[in-house]
Amino acid sequence: MPKDEFSEHDPMELIAMVLPGEVGTLEEMAECLIEEFVRLGWDEARMMTLFCNPMFLATHRIYRLKGEEYIRTLIRATLQKWQPTSTPGERRHLCPKSTTGKSAAR
Repeated sequence: MPKDEFSEHDPMELIAMVLPGEVGTLEEMAECLIEEFVRLGWDEARMMTLFCNPMFLATHRIYRLKGEEYIRTLIRATLQKWQPTSTPGERRHLCPKSTTGKSAAR
């Protein structure tokens, strides 16, 4: 079968599904997703679009199960944790804030 032809019975077609998980895995997944986008430079408003829009199945599922306030609180906590450590003009690296309030070196 050539690459350009579509087949309804393609055995290699990707199929998404929800798998059962242990208690706490939903929260861990939410934290990891948010951290990833914070490190890419996204702000709260932009990240909320991922959770509010049903087109994004994983993030919207978290939004429906945990609620808007949970998501916003997690985004704000993650934004506070990660801070830019370079000056303008330099390559931007993000490092988590240490418990002392200073940026932790990696």
